[in-house]
Order: sequence, then C-alpha cells, then structure tokens
Amino acid sequence: MLNLTRQERYVVYFLIVFFLIGGAIHLYKVNFSAPPVLSNSEARRDSLQKEVVRNDSLYFSSSSKQESRPVQEPVKIEINNATREELMKIKGIGPVTAERILKYRKKSGKIKSLQELTNVKGLGSKTVEKIKNEVTIE
Repeated sequence: MLNLTRQERYVVYFLIVFFLIGGAIHLYKVNFSAPPVLSNSEARRDSLQKEVVRNDSLYFSSSSKQESRPVQEPVKIEINNATREELMKIKGIGPVTAERILKYRKKSGKIKSLQELTNVKGLGSKTVEKIKNEVTIE
C-alpha cells in the first residue's frame, strides 16, 4: 500500500474511519433529526417575518382596495400587579428575574419607582433604563 510505514497506515485508517463516522452522523442528522426548536426571540422574529410578508401582499395585491390596520401601541405592564408570565413578556426579564421581582414585591410591598427595581437581584440600572418604556407603576 504505497510503501507506507505501519504507523502511517494506522493514521490513514484512523482518518478514513473518522471521515466515514462524520459522514454517517451528518446523514443521520439531515434525515432523522427533529426540526430545530426556536428560542422565543427566533420564534418572534419568524412570526414577524411572516407578518411582513402578509402585509406586503396586501399592498402588492391586484385589488385596488387596500386594507389598513390601526397601529397598536405596545401594552405597558403594570409592575405592581403583573403576574410572572406578564413580567416575562418584558424584554430582558426571564423566569428567574420575574420570580425575584415577585418575591421583592411580596417582601417590600408595592414598588414606588423604577429605580427601586435596582434593589432586585439581577436588575441593574442599565436593565431598568431599557425596560422603562415597557412598564408602568401605579
């Protein structure tokens, strides 16, 4: 076999075996794997892309009658009455932080200002600045 030493033959065999294993794994993934699970942000992006395509078809359709939709203002979440699920709808707030907000509210009472949210572990001034347009305090 091409005048290779014993050690060189082992290296060639080793490379061939791993090449075949890699090819088999690739074929298995392509043919038998489940569709990828999308994260919340990816799912939201995909739904927005579908919405854009749907809206574009309204404007570029052959009919002369165009449908108009009222622009919806984003709903602000009232931080003192929000449930865990409602808190998780706020950009940058996950399940752990939502639980921490609920515990803080239970321990300290109603939140009186946005800056008070910085007392919750995991919420710094930058995060509070980012979410200030998504929450209200009553």
